[in-house]
Parts: sequence; structure tokens; C-alpha cells
Amino acid sequence: MERISNKRSIKMIGLTIVGIFLLSTLLYLGTSFAATSSTDTTLGITVWTFSFFKDTGTTMGGYFVPLNTHLTGSSSASIDIWTYGASLTEIAATSSSDHRFTVSDMLGNSFTVTLSSSTLTAAGGLSIASSAITYTGTVRVGTGSPLTATWVFNTSLAAPVTFVSRSNGSWLSKFSQEITLKVQIPAAQAPASYTGQLTFTY
Repeated sequence: MERISNKRSIKMIGLTIVGIFLLSTLLYLGTSFAATSSTDTTLGITVWTFSFFKDTGTTMGGYFVPLNTHLTGSSSASIDIWTYGASLTEIAATSSSDHRFTVSDMLGNSFTVTLSSSTLTAAGGLSIASSAITYTGTVRVGTGSPLTATWVFNTSLAAPVTFVSRSNGSWLSKFSQEITLKVQIPAAQAPASYTGQLTFTY
């Protein structure tokens, strides 16, 4: 009887120890710890380019909302102001209105682009002064940081005028504008083929 009692006691002690171990394990697993750890993350965006160009592309590329503009701009790299008959009175000559110019700033800097025109010249020393050359155009539209709208249409291009600018240098931009080049041909201007050059400085 005593041996049976001892065996029962040993079993009870063993079961008790197992029970305490299981209870301790459950309490340990259920404990909430306040410790934290952190891992650094990195992200880089590199600068790209600033460009200004006569946009001969066939689409607006998503950055140009058609606002009284052509869905496809002129594909010509030059601007033709057409041909007119000789006249004893002044002629208001104009190009087509679909000559698109695009500024793309992927640097995030402030910028100013100026526009000026040379004198129109022809063989034999003939010329039309650059003061007779002006331009008009559409509202400039696009995306990104707003531009500083300081250009003035119908201003002589004899001296550089601001064509597009942005004073905020903390963001990127891509904007386009379509222009019409205008030449007030003087009265009795000699017949010839005149050429000139627009200069954009930035």
C-alpha cells in the first residue's frame, strides 16, 4: 500500500511540475514587450535637364490642355511668314498660329527665357528692321510649378523680351505655348526673299 501511495505521489508531483511549466510558458508567450527596433530607408531622385525648344511633335503629350490650340502643332523647325505681293502700303504679315514652343524644367531651378529677333535680310543689302517684328499667341499651359507670366504680346523683338519665366525654384515644370509671328512690312518694301532668326536665351 505504501509503494502504491508513493507512486501516486510521484505521479502527482510530476503532473504538477508539467502543469506549472505549461502555465509559465503560456504566461511568457502572452507577455507584451515594449522594445522597438528601426531600419533606415533611402530614396533618391536625381536631377535631369532643362530644355527649351520649338516643339515639332505631333501630340500635346498630355502636358498641354487644348485651350484654343491645335491638337497637332507645326512639324516645321522654322517659321514661315508666307509670301505677299509687293505693295505701296504697309502689309501686316503673319505666320500660322500653330508654332509650339515648350519649356521643360527637370532641375527644379528658377529660370527666365527671353526672345529676340534679328533683322530680316535679303540679297542686295535689303532688310526689314527687327523693330517691325512682334508675336502673339495662346495662353501658356502645362503642368508643374506655376510660371511667372511676364511676357507681353505685340512687343517689338528688337530687344530681348521675356518669353517665359518661373521665379519659384522648388518644383518642376513642363509648359507649352503656340505663337504667331507677326511682321509689319514697310510700305514699298522691295521684293525679295527675306530671312531672319529668332533667338531664345536662357
